[in-house]
Amino acid sequence: MQPWNIAHRGGAQLMPENTLAAFADAIARGCDGAELDVQLTADGRVVVHHDFRLKADLARKDGAWLAETGPRIKELTWDELRHLDVGTVRPASDYARTHPMLKPLDAPVPALEDVVALAGRGFKLFVELKCDGSNDSADPVALADAAHEICAGRDNVIFVGFDWRALARIRQRDPRAQRWFTTDRLSGDARPVIDAIAAAGGQGWFPHFVDATAENIAYAKGAGLNVGAWTVNETADMRRLMDLDAICTDRPDLLAGLL
Repeated sequence: MQPWNIAHRGGAQLMPENTLAAFADAIARGCDGAELDVQLTADGRVVVHHDFRLKADLARKDGAWLAETGPRIKELTWDELRHLDVGTVRPASDYARTHPMLKPLDAPVPALEDVVALAGRGFKLFVELKCDGSNDSADPVALADAAHEICAGRDNVIFVGFDWRALARIRQRDPRAQRWFTTDRLSGDARPVIDAIAAAGGQGWFPHFVDATAENIAYAKGAGLNVGAWTVNETADMRRLMDLDAICTDRPDLLAGLL
């Protein structure tokens, strides 16, 4: 069995990240699914965006890039947010240099329900509940509740995230919901972390790709967990990780060539 080809933020090296255009492109490419980040606006709308604050090099208002890092997503209403454009990178910026394949287009920040409607029932969505303990973040329980309301009953949705409080809330709302626990790069033995995920009733482990060693993958699978890794952009790493259940990548085109 080959791993799912999961387009990270819709394939962030190929299309503007976390936009409907990116997710439509991933579907057209034949990807198995996409990873996306969700947050809450000030008026409780679940929107798809990675950073807690708008990036000056990505967000435009009335055709002009923001002069500085923007306000928190949680401080903006849906109406304020949807009139901004995140489809065109500021030329010569650091982001432009690290994403050279992107072409300019008009793309607003989407609402989660629009991505869910686009995906239908077959295209998998790895919905990252974007929250933490900082003042920039929305409340993890409120975010989990709002995202679950939109995704409830869809077996193509897998909730992921670094803030395990949000994943615990998803389990309270729906014990059948799929939850893969995300981990940043680990500094020691992965087995206690894997054991904790299994004990929390998780269905999967979603580690930084460096931690997806043969030994760790075998241990996680022995604990009954699926294993996917983020964010895998080099073909050598993709080849090494072909035993995974899912590979999350900014370059789904490269992974498709190997699969």
